[in-house]
Amino acid sequence: MQELEGKRVFHISVFSGDFHGKLFAGTEALVFLEDEALSSEEMQSIAKRKDIPATCFVWPSDNSSRFHIRFYNPQTEIQLCGHGLLAAAQVVNDTADVEQPIEFITQSSQIKTKIDDEQKLWIGFDVIESEPVDIPVWAEDFCNIKPVSASKVGPSNGYWIFEWPQDFDLTELAINFDKLTFATERALIATTQSQAKGFDYDLRYFAPQHGVNEDKATGSANRVLASYWKSKLNQRKFKARQLSAEGAVIEVECENGVVWISGKVTINA
Repeated sequence: MQELEGKRVFHISVFSGDFHGKLFAGTEALVFLEDEALSSEEMQSIAKRKDIPATCFVWPSDNSSRFHIRFYNPQTEIQLCGHGLLAAAQVVNDTADVEQPIEFITQSSQIKTKIDDEQKLWIGFDVIESEPVDIPVWAEDFCNIKPVSASKVGPSNGYWIFEWPQDFDLTELAINFDKLTFATERALIATTQSQAKGFDYDLRYFAPQHGVNEDKATGSANRVLASYWKSKLNQRKFKARQLSAEGAVIEVECENGVVWISGKVTINA
């Protein structure tokens, strides 16, 4: 824990892992434990100064096991941040005497957590379904290789899922961020069935419309991909590689209408 501007602050690494000797660094978050809510302006100002993928602000509710949470990147507020939730859940579990399971109240939903028999921490989202659609005509304009299928998720500022063949190396995908921003309000999840032993699917995540050209590691994108790959692979447990420059390893389970997300979480000194 750090003391920063009189606040309790934790620097967390999330979704790191190892693949055949190659270190996947995952991503990072700052978690501020507050006694009460700060103003939106103050939270955004702090996040801008810290310049980390997610700065999370957590404060208690009237229920001892329920906490409010807000997420910011340096440019804007994030409506839902999977790695920020995992980071915050780890901090609360390690530093506060609270009843289990804890829950988080975001701007748009209530998020469950659980600790399994191996003491691994999971965050739970409601299932979100995708809708197969024709590949939009502009898909050829913003990337170097055209996808083989497309699906939409959520409202107009939700997500696209574009899938490429299994033998395509997603690290070879090149995106024109200006053209993607002009074409759609939706973030783009690029995915393939993984060729790597021990992994089920690969992904990359692009959201230049929301201040993030490419995210290092995106828990919420795997919430979206869970039902997508569940129907394709006929399984409910997955291990995913996010093939950003940093790389990430993310675990996913579908259970009774809930998508559970987990990964390695480290509280840094």
